[in-house]
Order: sequence, then C-alpha cells, then structure tokens
Amino acid sequence: MAGSTDGACSYRYERKFKVPFHMQPNMAAILRNSRFGFREIYGARTVNNVYFDTPLFRFFHENVQGAPDRKKIRIRWYGDAYFAGNCQLEIKRKIGLVGIKDVVPLTLDANDIMQFDFFDRQPLPDTVRFELSGVRPPLFNRYRRRYFLSADERFRMTIDFELCYNHPSMLNQTGSRGNPDIMSVLELKYDRSADSDAAYVTADIPLSLSKKSKYVTGVCAVYDS
Repeated sequence: MAGSTDGACSYRYERKFKVPFHMQPNMAAILRNSRFGFREIYGARTVNNVYFDTPLFRFFHENVQGAPDRKKIRIRWYGDAYFAGNCQLEIKRKIGLVGIKDVVPLTLDANDIMQFDFFDRQPLPDTVRFELSGVRPPLFNRYRRRYFLSADERFRMTIDFELCYNHPSMLNQTGSRGNPDIMSVLELKYDRSADSDAAYVTADIPLSLSKKSKYVTGVCAVYDS
C-alpha cells in the first residue's frame, strides 16, 4: 500500500460514503471503472476493534457533536479469530478536516482488556500512557474490508461490509455476532497534497459524502442510545 495513505505519521483526509445494501455488489466494479483506475491491492480480511472511551463517553459525545478536534482510541487486530494476542493500539486524532494516527504494537490476552488497570500494565511510552488514563472498553466491532488503490497511488479506497457490534465482554463468545449493520461503508483516504484532485475522485462515485462513525453506530446499537 502507498505509505502516504496509511494514516500513521502523516496527516490525511478521510471521506466516507454510506453504501446501501442494493449497491454493495457493484462497488468494486464502480471503483475499477472510474477514471482513476482503482485496483484491488490486498485480499479481503476481517478487521476487529475494541474501542475505549471515558466512563462518561467523552469521545462518543465529541463525535456526535462534531467537535473539530477529537480523539479515538482502539485496539485492532486482523483475522477471523475473535481475539488474537498480537494486536496494535491505535490513537487517532482528528484535527479539523485531517487526521493522524499513532500505532503501538501490543501482545495481550482477551481477558486483560476488561481489567481496569489494563493499560497500566502495558509497556507503553509515558506520553501514550497519559492519553489512556481513565479509559474503559465499551465496544467491540468487526467487519470485512477490501482495499483498492488508484493507478497513480495517491488515493486509497476501502469497502467495509458485514459490520457487527457487541460488548467487549463477548470477545470469547465466538457464537455471538452481536448487532449487525446492513449498511456498508466506502472510505476514500489520501494525503493532504492530493486534496486538489479529490473532487474528481468523488465525482466518479454515485454516492453522496456522509458522516458514518462505526464507533458511534456501535454504541447506539449496543446501548440503545
């Protein structure tokens, strides 16, 4: 994948489109046939996330209210297993219209996540540990993701589908899928230097730009907010 679109150590834009159920089978063909010649660059895989928030759901409310500067904290791993020991801590910061992500590798057990002193027991830099003070895990979500890259390698598209949400206490309950979401999410990601051409990319997509936070959607589904 193009290094400029991975979101780590670089500021990037992320534009989202909600994909109705009836359009989901056509999205890959739409991307391939666009003037930017998107091609699939990685096999589809399952993405797993445990999100963290303050006891009063500060990050949730900042997202809902559209705060210009906000933060998202999660642990992510890939694969069909409901928990994998090798994972990564991600701290995503949204500053105005662009975002940046810090990534820290972790190795842990599923039962650790639900402990109040979970982050205190991890070998983390002090600057990272300070940002994690007092957070708890309210949400687990998983989905399938496909990856596409434009011919000029400046734009990345991902298609997230088969989304579902659950409480993290269900991590070891492999038979529990949680709350399903029939809506898929198409996401355009690119570096700030490519912003002047982004409108041409979105012009080829027969969908309207929209706001779609998996974390917000999941909290509302699991806690019936």
